[in-house]
Amino acid sequence: MVELKKKTTEEVIEDLKQGRHREANYKLLFDRFHDQVFRFFRRKGMGREDCRDLTQDVFVSVYRGLNELRDHSQFHSWLFKIARNTLSNEIERRKAKKREGRVLSLEEGYGGKDEHVSRKATDLNASPMEALLEKERRAELARAVEGLPPQMQRCVRLRINKGLSITEIATVMRISTNTVKAHLHQARKALKEDLGQLFNGTESEF
Repeated sequence: MVELKKKTTEEVIEDLKQGRHREANYKLLFDRFHDQVFRFFRRKGMGREDCRDLTQDVFVSVYRGLNELRDHSQFHSWLFKIARNTLSNEIERRKAKKREGRVLSLEEGYGGKDEHVSRKATDLNASPMEALLEKERRAELARAVEGLPPQMQRCVRLRINKGLSITEIATVMRISTNTVKAHLHQARKALKEDLGQLFNGTESEF
C-alpha cells in the first residue's frame, strides 16, 4: 500500500481504466481529493451534511465516468467541473422543490440524470391509478428513510438511487463493507416495520 500511495494521479487513473486494483486505486483517488471537494461545497455555503452527500455524489460520477477522461493531466479540472455541475443540480432541485411545495420522493434523489431507481410512477404504460399509488408509496418511503440515522440514510440512497454495490458504497463512504451490510440490513428491518406492505415493492432494490 505504501507504493500505491506514491503513485501519481495519472498513474492511478490509468490503472483504474485498465481495471487494475480498482477498489484500492479508487479509494486512493477518493482520499486524495475528498477534502478539496468537500471544502468547495462548504465555500458555496452548503451545510456539513449536504457537503458530505454532495461530495459522495461527485465521486460516484467520477467512478462511473472516468473512462470519458482522455487527458489524465486534466483530472483536477474535470473533477471540479463535476463538482460545479453537482452543485448546480442541487440548487435547481431545491428551487424546484420550493416552487412546487412538495416532498421530494426517494426516487428523485439529487435530480441527477443517472439515477438507478425505476420510475414506475411516470411509466407511460401504467394506469393513472397505478401511477398515483406508486407516487404515494415513494413519498411514504422517502418519509421513512428520513427517519433513519444519517449514515444509514446515505447507504440506502447510494444503494437505491445510484445502484452502487456494497463495495462501492463502502469506498465512497470510507466505511467497511460489513458496516454497509449492517446498515442495509437494519434499514430493511426498520422500513419494513414502518411501512408494512408498502415496503414489499422496494425490498428487492436493496
